[in-house]
Amino acid sequence: MFLKGYLPYRLNYLAEMTSEATRAIYRRRHGLTRPEWRVLVNLAETDSLTATELCARVPMHKTKVSRALSALEARGWVTRAGDAQDRRVAHARLTPRGRQAFARIRPEMEAATEAMLAPLSAEERRTVDAGLAVLERLFEAQPTGRRQRQSEFEADDA
Repeated sequence: MFLKGYLPYRLNYLAEMTSEATRAIYRRRHGLTRPEWRVLVNLAETDSLTATELCARVPMHKTKVSRALSALEARGWVTRAGDAQDRRVAHARLTPRGRQAFARIRPEMEAATEAMLAPLSAEERRTVDAGLAVLERLFEAQPTGRRQRQSEFEADDA
């Protein structure tokens, strides 16, 4: 069967299944879209990021990142400040309210992840983690342009 061995399909399917398991938390309980959640969690991991940096980390098309930033800014969770050297660039960072919101959501997301992995033995969890590390290395080794082109065609739901 072609799909059983087709890596893009398998990765996409697994990503959708894992996202589906957490969607109720960020969507229903906290009123966030998938792009908003992705932007929030990425900003929580660092002091500040530009929209371009977010696009590379999320990965998602720049219009989705921009809309997510605007929505989070409207909630008072994100602030953007211009760059001193380049006025075309803005640095986004979480506000104290944004950090508090993330601190409320994070334990729920961690619990959902733990529930997904609960049926696996400790050895199987290590195997999954090692496999993911190999795939991350594989895609990090790809030319940067490929990752950027991929995000342009992503059809991520809101």
